[in-house]
Amino acid sequence: MPPSPSPPPHALVFPPSRRHALASLPQFEKATPQQHETITPAMLRARALTTKAKPDLHVDGLYTPTGFATQDIRALGRFPDYAVLAGVRHPEPVGPGWDIARAVFRPYRPFRWGYHQHMALMKYEPDWWVELERGYTKTMAARQALLQTHGDRIFFAGSGAADLAARELMEMLLQFLCRRYPAHFRLERGGDVLVNGLLGTVTDLVSTPPLRVLFENVPEDYAIMLRNEDDGLYYLRAAMVCSSVGWDIAQHRDSPLRAIHTHVPDAGRMAMSMDRWFSRLATDTPVSRCSWSLEDWEVMFTSPEADAGWTRSAFAGRPDALNVGDIRLRCDAQTLRRLPVSGAVVFSFKAVFTPLAELRGEPFVPALLHRVLRDGKANLIGYKCVDNVRRVAMEALEMWAAEQAEQGIVPPDWEVGTLDESPFFPGWREKLRRQQGF
Repeated sequence: MPPSPSPPPHALVFPPSRRHALASLPQFEKATPQQHETITPAMLRARALTTKAKPDLHVDGLYTPTGFATQDIRALGRFPDYAVLAGVRHPEPVGPGWDIARAVFRPYRPFRWGYHQHMALMKYEPDWWVELERGYTKTMAARQALLQTHGDRIFFAGSGAADLAARELMEMLLQFLCRRYPAHFRLERGGDVLVNGLLGTVTDLVSTPPLRVLFENVPEDYAIMLRNEDDGLYYLRAAMVCSSVGWDIAQHRDSPLRAIHTHVPDAGRMAMSMDRWFSRLATDTPVSRCSWSLEDWEVMFTSPEADAGWTRSAFAGRPDALNVGDIRLRCDAQTLRRLPVSGAVVFSFKAVFTPLAELRGEPFVPALLHRVLRDGKANLIGYKCVDNVRRVAMEALEMWAAEQAEQGIVPPDWEVGTLDESPFFPGWREKLRRQQGF
């Protein structure tokens, strides 16, 4: 009799369980014998809660990748303490002087040298999962307009398989907003209603689908990846993504992680390590990262699939008309975290635009970016900007770098390299405080 085939490489690889955190919640003070049961990888695979259809949470003894049983999920109810479950603290509220009318994004400058392509992961900061700024109302209106125009190119909730993760994500984000911005967001009627003071809206959380709640209140993008119980890989099952240039999230619906990143330079080389990293990502160790590009217009969403005449550059037919005032640094600030109960991995990201000219007075930044554009790997730089934008930007950056050297802002013998403050720069906190009127 031939031996049974070996399981796929990731089929028995699971993230660390957070089920032990249940003992810290009041509804689990009297633990049942089942809650002390040791859940082995083989059991997690054999009794996995399905991610290929809408799961039945009323059937006992099925498990999420993080070891939570269906009966645990029912007992948790709505809005449990996700700081306890995840092992990541709640955010601190913004200070009394914080004013949405003056709030700006942190000045992301995620440039690196000498560098090779990798995931570029950074420390996650619990206070900054969602970052509200003075353009909030305008951004929310723009996102609604994009949804009206592009529909499921930017928003899909899946067939029900992601419902548990979507509700968990919604509850976690609303807990964050109500704690970080308590003057503007609050839950009422026992958690049945969200009041958004910035938009003047009230959302029924019982009747409104979770991702729709987020789309109507949070100005950031989310993609939900679920672990497939057969091969152990992570697939995109639900998403709301408005900030994409040259692609749209619908192109990747139900795709595995490695297929989503095929357009990224050197992604093939990183595919195996990304799969390994995702399979082991712990709930209590979320990370952040920040990618960047240079664009010649401030656009949130463009896709060849949605526009037959698509070009990346707004100056494609008139390159000589481009000047440095047209160039924007676009930073896509991202977080990756595993949800504690469903075990889903969630990407969040937001596009932050900055006029290139603003970098002129930032210590070390012009010289660093000039070096990256001049000497960076050709396929990486071609991915980050079109040739004409690169040429105009380099001319300006070289001049600004020389100014900083002449003024003594940058030592003449400084060897260009990644800054210790990356993804920011020396003095960024003071600049942010000045911009916000402190």
